[in-house]
Order: sequence, then structure tokens, then C-alpha cells
Amino acid sequence: MRIKSPKDFWAGLMFIGTGLFFLIWAYAYYQMGTAVRMGPAYFPFVLGGLLVFLGLLVFIEGFALESSGEPLQLPFSFLDLVIALAIFVVVIYLTTKVGISSDYGVLAASVVVSVLAVLYRPNAKALVLISVACIVYGYVMKPLGLVAATAGLVFISAYGGHEFKWREVFVLYLVLMVFSYLVFVKGLTLPFPMWPAVWS
Repeated sequence: MRIKSPKDFWAGLMFIGTGLFFLIWAYAYYQMGTAVRMGPAYFPFVLGGLLVFLGLLVFIEGFALESSGEPLQLPFSFLDLVIALAIFVVVIYLTTKVGISSDYGVLAASVVVSVLAVLYRPNAKALVLISVACIVYGYVMKPLGLVAATAGLVFISAYGGHEFKWREVFVLYLVLMVFSYLVFVKGLTLPFPMWPAVWS
């Protein structure tokens, strides 16, 4: 079969791969629960399944619909991807060897990859920084709380854009912080820590 739309083909593969990763990771390492009493694996498992389904639809479109416009141009090469993965593997291995939690290894590797992307692959800056912002949010939530995790998410991802204006980003942070507090902490009564554990 001939690939008629490379953008749809690669986007579908990316969705499928990301969805499978979260689906398998959630099922393997967290408790599923039920629809009435959801466990920590329930939401990422369902979301991963939906992402796989969406990815399959987009993937099939890559063979069915003729693309219009420019050919697909990725902002990084395959070698860049291998280097980024190698950085993560090495840094996580070194942190566990030293006796530090692998969580800090993931954060340190994310910082290294972000700096390298900003310096040497400016076209990939948005993709890398938005991905790293999500990683930071996930890993910073437990030790530092919702306030710091949301700040990391908003400011890092905003820096990946074309313009970075402190005032606008800070207002966005405040709105998102208030929304998160009202909806998740007060409304849904989820046990998100607001501050670092040492402050409690």
C-alpha cells in the first residue's frame, strides 16, 4: 500500500505509540479500580486507549486520503531522537547508581534535553519544551505540590512558544492555579498536595 499522506501516517503512529505507552504503563504499575471507584491507573488507561483508537483512525487516513500541501518535515532527525533517549537512559542509570531516586534522573535528563533542543534544534523547541513541561508537572506534583507543579507546567510550555511575555504567562498561571484548586482540590476532593510536604 502507498502512503498518500505522510503527515497523517506519522501522526497516527505517534498517537498509537504514546497511547500504548500510557495504557501499558498504567496497567502494569498502578491499580485499575472500577468506573465507580477509580484507581490511579483508570484515567491514563482509558485515555491511552482513546489515543490508540484516534491514532488508528489518523493512521488509516494516511493510506486513504491524498495529502495536500508540503511534504512532512520533522524538526529533528532520527539521530537526535537516539541521543535524547540515550541521555535519559544514562542519567537515570547514574542517579540510581548513586542512590538517588530515578524521578530526579528523569527531571535532570529533561533539563539537559531541553537545553540542547533550545541551543541546537530551535525548530524542535516547542515540541520538546511542551513535552518536558508535562514531565515536570507529573514528577514535581508529589514532592513540591500543585502550586509549584502548575508553575513549571505553565512557564516551561510558554517558553516553547514564539513569544514569552512574563505578565501574560503569570496571569495564565494564576487563572490555571485557581481553576485547578477549585475543580480538583475543592470540587472533586482529590488529595493533591498544595505545597511541599516540609511546609505542611
